[in-house]
Amino acid sequence: MSLTLYSALLASQTSLAAYESDGQLKSWCWPRKDAFHNQLRYFIVGLVQGEQAIWLDPERDQISFSWLSPLEHLQIQWHVHHPEARGLRVRLEAKLIDERTLEHTYIIDAHEHSTLRSTRLWLLMAPEVAGRRSQFQCVRATDHAQIIRCDSDPFTLTLQGVKGSEFKQTAAVQIDSQHSLGHLVQSFVNHPGAFRKIEMGRCAALALSPVLRWGHPFSIRLNLAAAVQLSPPSPHHNSAPPEALELASFSQDLSKSFSWVSGLPYTPESAPLQSSLSLRVLDALSSPNGALLASAECDWDMRYSGGYGFVWPRDAAFTGLALLECGQTERAARLAGFLAQALGDANDFEQRYTDAAQPAPSWCYRQPDQRPLVCLLWIALLNSGQLRDALRLELRVKLNTCLGAMADELLTSPTTALSGFDLWEEREGQHFFAFVVAFGALQRGVEHALTDAAAQRYQAAANESARLAQGHFSPLHAWPARTRNLQGQLDFTPDASLLSCLMPVPEFPLSNTQRTQLFNELKSVLKHGVGFRRYADDNYRGGGCWPLVGLWFALGAREILPESEAREEMKMGLRQAAAASTPLGYLPEQVDPQSSVPSWVVPLAWSHAFFLQLSQRLRTPEGR
Repeated sequence: MSLTLYSALLASQTSLAAYESDGQLKSWCWPRKDAFHNQLRYFIVGLVQGEQAIWLDPERDQISFSWLSPLEHLQIQWHVHHPEARGLRVRLEAKLIDERTLEHTYIIDAHEHSTLRSTRLWLLMAPEVAGRRSQFQCVRATDHAQIIRCDSDPFTLTLQGVKGSEFKQTAAVQIDSQHSLGHLVQSFVNHPGAFRKIEMGRCAALALSPVLRWGHPFSIRLNLAAAVQLSPPSPHHNSAPPEALELASFSQDLSKSFSWVSGLPYTPESAPLQSSLSLRVLDALSSPNGALLASAECDWDMRYSGGYGFVWPRDAAFTGLALLECGQTERAARLAGFLAQALGDANDFEQRYTDAAQPAPSWCYRQPDQRPLVCLLWIALLNSGQLRDALRLELRVKLNTCLGAMADELLTSPTTALSGFDLWEEREGQHFFAFVVAFGALQRGVEHALTDAAAQRYQAAANESARLAQGHFSPLHAWPARTRNLQGQLDFTPDASLLSCLMPVPEFPLSNTQRTQLFNELKSVLKHGVGFRRYADDNYRGGGCWPLVGLWFALGAREILPESEAREEMKMGLRQAAAASTPLGYLPEQVDPQSSVPSWVVPLAWSHAFFLQLSQRLRTPEGR
């Protein structure tokens, strides 16, 4: 199934609004950000022409997205081609007024000689307050058609027209399996008086505007009231730190040089992709406590992927390392602190977590690469010298706990050590990637050992991890086996995770010949259409190209190529990423290998982290 979920985000200190590729608001989260705490399941708008309810279709009606001011004010337009409303243009301007208020302004116009008249808007809102899967909530529509109120203790969500934009009709509606949403909307348009003003249980709100004049705005606001205090805003959201401003300036220069990729002229308001946007995306997907969602939630029922609105320690660790390299120490420290909170009683990590650091439903009982990746982040922060004393102490204690557990495993049971699912969560066994990152964590962690005996043990375990990883090589292959399965068989399928010995652990002991062959051969065999696959014959979500893999190659290039060649490779990596972005500059998880059109979740935090990191390396001498 080729599907793009989410095309745009609006975000402030604690609020995240996500718009899907059809232009409709499908999720608004406050103050919690994860798959269990979507506060609004969807908010859909359409037209009423005469007495017919018309749904806006993204393909038929030629949808387009743009920024009115960078990252703050979103505009979505439909050029309607429905037979009953052909020629109408609908423009939505969306913005977050404050932490608890989201405003939509709709403008409808048509050619001055259009014969269409009596055009109205219908609006359908389905709250899922506080993530209660079988919620018992109440929707109330006032008699005077001015406000709709949705209650679920301790939250109240209201829908109200701004002054001069009052609703004509409002209603509460019961959602059931016997009637489609289309049927409910059409019934409301035809017989608004037949609907109740109060409903409880699985219910939604409906509203109908008066007849709108061409070119005159109709504005509504969604507002949240809570009986409990929302999480305080993160300090970095209030003002950009100097390094962020410097990074934004660099990214604009970078975007100018790559503007030819999208075929659009460069302007500060519509740069095809810039690292300041990547930084904002990571902020948008983060909670104040440092929890970083893999992407905006797109699969509430967990029918396809199990939902991306959770924190993967793997994605978070890669992102934290990228942020730290870009001078974003405060952001990286919040993320590291969250991961320290999430560490389980078994001194290891679950596959994924809610934004409260509680284990989320997972299909992998263990991913042995996650713990050493998090250790790499903790070590990098401890080496930075810019941590609060309390956090420094906490990270050092957690680090030694994890390093000690990995050392015990590697030194006492090497034949089964670090067994579990691979980086992509698909195969069980012992994985080259896990051994490499464990080597890096143990080797780098020696200087942070609490005792000399612990330091010696970490070094011995690092040597053992390197030995086990090197046991995956064969003279018959230019790259190592990615996995030794549970039966002891080696799997030599070429896989992007093998790049781990170039990034993030370039000190892994390999000869220059091995490193160069691995890089060149992997790049050749994983090339697929407009980008790269994760591994040969990858068919996840249709087998598209992964922008993060192309960026991973570019990040590893400096370890094996001369300086000038490496910089050209890095620039090409950014060009390919720019070509894979949406018109607003978001990087997806995958793109179609022929058209470069996003074909799954947008935006993916991990992709933006790698883009940010590569941008930073290009602006430093020798790309380092």
